[in-house]
Amino acid sequence: MKGYVVVNTEVIDSEAYAEFLEKVPAAIAAGGGRYLVRTDSAEAVQGDWSKRLVIIEFDNIEAAKGFLTSSEFTALDSLRERAAKSRVAIVEEYAS
Repeated sequence: MKGYVVVNTEVIDSEAYAEFLEKVPAAIAAGGGRYLVRTDSAEAVQGDWSKRLVIIEFDNIEAAKGFLTSSEFTALDSLRERAAKSRVAIVEEYAS
């Protein structure tokens, strides 16, 4: 079953975030991930969500978890933390 990384982000430093956005696609690709959603216009209808929402698909949950701990992604930690406040979840595809 597919695995997904879901990220809801509040940008706090737009210059640092722009730099992060240039670098993170290579880390995602290296982990076998594919963007499904990448938007600055998410509309919150309930709860406290920011407008920036990203959903990345991986072949399985292990690959999703591996991406978040990969050297390619963790090398961006200080830049990401300076750029934004994020809520991140890992979820597995629903099997009916």
